[in-house]
Amino acid sequence: MTADRDSTAPLVSGDSTAPLVSGDLDGPDAALADAVVRPPAPLDAGDDLEAPFDLDDVAAEVGAGRTLLDAVARTGLLLPHHVDADGVARYSAADVAAVRAGLTLLEAGLPLGELLDLARRTDAAVAEVATAAVDAFLRFVRDPVRGTSASEAEAADRLVTAYEQMLPATERLVAHHVRRRVLHEAARRVPVALAGDPEPDRGATSERSERDGGPGSV
Repeated sequence: MTADRDSTAPLVSGDSTAPLVSGDLDGPDAALADAVVRPPAPLDAGDDLEAPFDLDDVAAEVGAGRTLLDAVARTGLLLPHHVDADGVARYSAADVAAVRAGLTLLEAGLPLGELLDLARRTDAAVAEVATAAVDAFLRFVRDPVRGTSASEAEAADRLVTAYEQMLPATERLVAHHVRRRVLHEAARRVPVALAGDPEPDRGATSERSERDGGPGSV
C-alpha cells in the first residue's frame, strides 16, 4: 500500500523529503537532527518502539474499515509513527491501541461525527502545545547549550541528552494534565446533569473544585 504523505508526520533517515540532512549541519546540530529522526523513547516501554503496520494492517488489527481510519487520519488525530523511505505511513502497537480506544467510544454510543469533531479539536489543541514546546526547546535549551559548551562534542552530547529527557517528560506532563482535566470536567458536570439542574457557572465551580481538591480528593 502507498499512503498519502502527511506533512505533519515524523520523518526518518533516508526520506528524501527530510528538511534537514545531518551532513549539512555542524556537529551539535547534526547530532540533534539524528536524535529527532530516530524513534523517540516511548512513554510506556515496548509498544511504540517498532512500527510494523501500514494503515490497512491497522484496520485489520482492530476490525474496522479503512474508510473510517482514513477519516480519523484526516482529522490529524491518527498520526503515523513515521513515514518510511517509500512514502508509506507506518504505525505501532501503541497506535493500534489508540484506534481501539476510539472504537470503544463509538461502541459506547458516541456518534461518529462527534468523534471526528473531538479528534479535530484535540489535534488543534495538541498541535499548539507541541509547537510551543519545540519553540521553548530551541530558544531555551539549544541556543544556550551551543553558546556555553566548550566544544562541539560537548554541545552535541548536551543537546541529545536534553532532547531525550525533555520529550518523555513533556509527553507525561501533557498526558497527565489531559486526564486530570477530563476528570475535573466530569466531576463538575455529570452530577449536575444527573440532578437535572441548570449548568453551573464554570468559573465558580472550577474554582470550588480546585479548592476542594478536585475529583481525586474523595
